[in-house]
Amino acid sequence: MIESYKKNLFKDFSSWFTELADLAQNTEDNSSLPKLELLLHTGNTICGSIIHSRKTAHDFLLMILGIPDSYSKSEITLLSGSQVVAIKLIEPNYYLKFFSAPENSTIIGSLELKRGIKNNETELEKIVGMKISLLLDVDSFPDNSRIDVLRTVNYLPTIFETLTTDELGKNLVHTAIKKLRITIGSSTEISLNEQTLNIQILSPLPIPESKERERIKIAIENLL
Repeated sequence: MIESYKKNLFKDFSSWFTELADLAQNTEDNSSLPKLELLLHTGNTICGSIIHSRKTAHDFLLMILGIPDSYSKSEITLLSGSQVVAIKLIEPNYYLKFFSAPENSTIIGSLELKRGIKNNETELEKIVGMKISLLLDVDSFPDNSRIDVLRTVNYLPTIFETLTTDELGKNLVHTAIKKLRITIGSSTEISLNEQTLNIQILSPLPIPESKERERIKIAIENLL
């Protein structure tokens, strides 16, 4: 683990500012962003998540979303990057999920992904009571992104089991969804067009799996 920290987390401050801001741009749930503490020249400390940065001629301007608790309201701090003398990573293992090198990521083959698609399509039919065809271009996914696609496919039975717990839910699903397509893009988007549910995901996944599954479920509910 120490070697992984050295290899993936030892960066200059400007790299941290840019990468964390880019991550925030592609994340809908700010509460899931990595948290850090910034120690300033003054001796003060700011805790929170970097949600935006702007490079100026000689510095970085940072926008930091604070960590609210039961005694304080949420707050946003604008800070000059040159004021930061140290960065403390809260729960450093969590950062490896986002910033580990590709060779440290789990790689699965296209055959395993195809099996997962077929098995979940069968399971989905049992739950919903009708066939929903899963449309995935397996060969188009990069090697290190297949694991994220498979995770998303694996969410589907649980999500649709929740959506179809009563007759109203079953009828809505039967009427609205005949096909389901999963793609990888630069943003998370879920749409429903001509009975095809389109789920576009990010890879690597920017939020914990439980939050990603809940995000997809809620988005589908809103489309029915």
